[in-house]
Amino acid sequence: MPNTSARPKHGRRARRRRRVDPARDQLVSSSLESAQQCLLNQDYGTAFVHYLLVLNLAPVFKDFAQESFRFTLFKWAEELDSVGRIQELFDCYEQALEIFPADEVILNSMGEHLFRMGFRDEAAGHFHKALKLKPDYPEARENFYRVANWLVERWHFLMLNDHGRNRKYQQAIQKAVQNGCNTVLDIGTGTGILGMCAKKAGAAEVYACELSKTMYELACEVVAANGMEGSIKILHKKSLEMEVPTDIPHRVSLVVTETVDAGLFGEGIIESLIHAWHHLLLPPKRGDGEFREDCTTGRVIPAGATVFCMAVECLEIRRHHRLCAAEVGGLSMAAAGELRSPVSCSSEQDDSTEPYTTERLSRLPGGYRELTEPFTALTIDFNNVLELEGLSSREVREIRLPVTLEGELDALAVWFQLHLDEENSLSTGPQEDTCWEQAIYPVHSAMSKMQNRNAADAFVVYAQYELIFVI
Repeated sequence: MPNTSARPKHGRRARRRRRVDPARDQLVSSSLESAQQCLLNQDYGTAFVHYLLVLNLAPVFKDFAQESFRFTLFKWAEELDSVGRIQELFDCYEQALEIFPADEVILNSMGEHLFRMGFRDEAAGHFHKALKLKPDYPEARENFYRVANWLVERWHFLMLNDHGRNRKYQQAIQKAVQNGCNTVLDIGTGTGILGMCAKKAGAAEVYACELSKTMYELACEVVAANGMEGSIKILHKKSLEMEVPTDIPHRVSLVVTETVDAGLFGEGIIESLIHAWHHLLLPPKRGDGEFREDCTTGRVIPAGATVFCMAVECLEIRRHHRLCAAEVGGLSMAAAGELRSPVSCSSEQDDSTEPYTTERLSRLPGGYRELTEPFTALTIDFNNVLELEGLSSREVREIRLPVTLEGELDALAVWFQLHLDEENSLSTGPQEDTCWEQAIYPVHSAMSKMQNRNAADAFVVYAQYELIFVI
């Protein structure tokens, strides 16, 4: 327990205040004595209230009372926590931080309570603030990385460990910067790696945005550790909410992003790029014959993508997404035949279904069989805003694909090739050794339009048939 018997040393300023308002000084003095007495009596709640009064009325006592105030706050918080008065606990911490906004110990302690209550993103924010105030504070650093381990998605590790992906992105960014794209925005920066690549390549201005608070704070740490803290501006913001000049001073000549998932569009890259072209990027080149400096036009890395599909048979996928057994132990399961997973590639989607799941086909137990040749389902140019805007309104089309191998249709496997620029591309195909999995669209319907056979035969496809895909 801190020394509660010590008396503050009053300077000339404090003596002048007593002469001006003796009643107030008397209240402060008596409250300070009461706080110290309550602290000795372990009446932490009352002591906390008295300390709040003293420090709000007489901030001159902050240095003198800080240690005792911390001790009182932590003890009172323990009592509130033990009886489930959680809102009061956080109210006390908020009051304490109003008085000591730069107290790294209080920030770290509040973060620990937030973490225990399940508010991990908020906890990471408090630990990060404590670290910014005192970079060598070991408890805050340990806590920050502990909570980051909870919140950072596992695929971040796979991406960062994918040396081929990192090298190709770096080469494409370096080439763009050297060709004049000297103002860069990294959308969905994650750990900040693409923005740092741009800065390392010589970009004059680099901005980055990240929606996840934990990833934003982690990016700030990584950027600072690489000596780029003052040269890359990172915003904790969704790119769709960014504006010029509120968030960045002017439009940029290059947007870099990897806001894609296994199905390409699941992380909102189309919406993000449409907004970027309208609000954050310089206008694109109008054509090959236009001779304008890259610093006066805008472009995106990746430049575009091609989506590929293939029909597959796979027992492992089948048993995860539909009922395969007609009976169990001699008991009929026919009545449960409509049971299926909430993942479906049906064109009649509703809020209860997901369009796809993900698998690494090459590592599935039992493997898989290709029932059709891979085919190109879609090609998209990310540097053409009209094409991006037309993607959602384009006409539905049918693709007729010959069945090349007889088997049972279990899913449509989807992957893509990401065209970073004219020379560099990344493939997420089944045979590629990358961080990517493939998108799997399970088939649940009985394919009755293809053939009229009994229910047990409903998913079988034969080599003389065509599969019709609507995309």
